[in-house]
Amino acid sequence: MINSTYLYSFFILSAICFLFYLFLSFRPGKNEVNNKILLKNLLEGLDMELPEELKTLDNSSTDAQKLS
Repeated sequence: MINSTYLYSFFILSAICFLFYLFLSFRPGKNEVNNKILLKNLLEGLDMELPEELKTLDNSSTDAQKLS
């Protein structure tokens, strides 16, 4: 039978790896850029005027996708 110390260590290590994965997957900065891109596409689709911040997103959106 497996020693319980090794079993607890395995579960603790698995939990730490899972939390690290969640941290990397749901970073706030990444979601903010995606939300701005979605808003820009929606406003363009509705033929509405874009704010200055979203007009400058064209150049930086390709750089943000390369980093992801």
